[in-house]
Amino acid sequence: MNHLYLVLILPAVLAVQLHNHVGFIRFTQPVPDFLSTLSLKAQYDYKVILENETIPLNTKSADFKKWANTYNVMTQYTQYEIQQNSTKVQMEKNVTQLISQLSLVNSQISKILENGSLSIKEQREAVNELAEQQYPKVIDLS
Repeated sequence: MNHLYLVLILPAVLAVQLHNHVGFIRFTQPVPDFLSTLSLKAQYDYKVILENETIPLNTKSADFKKWANTYNVMTQYTQYEIQQNSTKVQMEKNVTQLISQLSLVNSQISKILENGSLSIKEQREAVNELAEQQYPKVIDLS
């Protein structure tokens, strides 16, 4: 009886497992939202370019533009590229700002922790106040 279950269930399990991978493309990096509206072939071609780590970035950029032209999504791709560049510039600005504040924040925290007239609770509260009010992006207390 147990063998009958195996004979009936095993092919169904294998079919479900195989079916979950047919036409399903997984990406290792963020992709444009509009990509999901394109054909599987277009998605696969995008993935091939995206995940090729052996080509120079300027060549990859040109390949993406050829891809966008091939699948008639140049406008959407250009908007995506602009948004990605804007995000990159903002991240670089944020990192530069954080780094410029680290020395000052470190000295302020050290001053609090070296103040022998404060209790441990008062030190913790002072550091928390510093983190919440003056430097919420620099000090992460979680």
